[in-house]
Amino acid sequence: MDKSKVFAEARRAAWLSVWTLFGIGIAEVTISIYTGSLTLFADGLDSMADSLVSFIVWFGIRMLHKPKSRLFHFGYAKIESFAAFVAAIIIAILGIFIIYHAYERIIHPTETTHPEITMITLLAAGCVSLHRAFRVRKIAKKHNLISLNLDAKNSIKDGSASFVGFASVLAGYFGVPYMDSIGGIIIAIYIFFMAYTAIRESALVLLDAIKNPELQDGITKFVEEKFQINVNDVLLRPMGHALSIQVHILLDRNMTLDKVDVIVNTMQKAIAEKFEAEEILIIPEPK
Repeated sequence: MDKSKVFAEARRAAWLSVWTLFGIGIAEVTISIYTGSLTLFADGLDSMADSLVSFIVWFGIRMLHKPKSRLFHFGYAKIESFAAFVAAIIIAILGIFIIYHAYERIIHPTETTHPEITMITLLAAGCVSLHRAFRVRKIAKKHNLISLNLDAKNSIKDGSASFVGFASVLAGYFGVPYMDSIGGIIIAIYIFFMAYTAIRESALVLLDAIKNPELQDGITKFVEEKFQINVNDVLLRPMGHALSIQVHILLDRNMTLDKVDVIVNTMQKAIAEKFEAEEILIIPEPK
């Protein structure tokens, strides 16, 4: 698929997530004011924060399509990972906020009203979030976009948290104490787990860390068998949605520049076709 179409589809998915999650969050927070449910309030804040995450992801994907500039010589490939990193920090701050309020509610209990309305709202929010999440995840996996995959995981977490909230409110409905506050804490734990995963994955990309010896071996074997040329080293660099591959090959020191140029260009095209890399650099070295 054409790269512009890939980014257009990804942007549409992220943009729809922005407004879907924001609408869910507003509805949950509004109803929580009426019912007094901390679980519903926490889930609503979580949805609105996820909406902000989706917006950051949308912005990051939009920047991916920008051409290289005088300031950014290698383009904007890593802005997607940076967007995911910022979004994860926001998620973690939200989790701290929810836990603090849950603790306050345990120390100073507040009676909730209309638990039936709270449970119906949580069920509806969970179903809508999960439906949207699986559609976004399908697009993210199709195009291998880290930030959009984070957005999908976030929506799955959002939907799962709604169902957990429903279970806690249901337990409180049957007389189990503090379940509304416990539901808020469980949602916060969900949030911390997602934040940790996103920070770890995006930070590794930003620091050029990658562990894929199978791919390195595969590139080495492909070059040596197809071109009958020895490979000295293969270096991989993550670029968010794609990879940069650097291949060091050993050539006869008496080889002419024209012949080296032909080999390098042919090898770049072959590796690009075989391994679908974003950027390929072939570095000839004398034997």
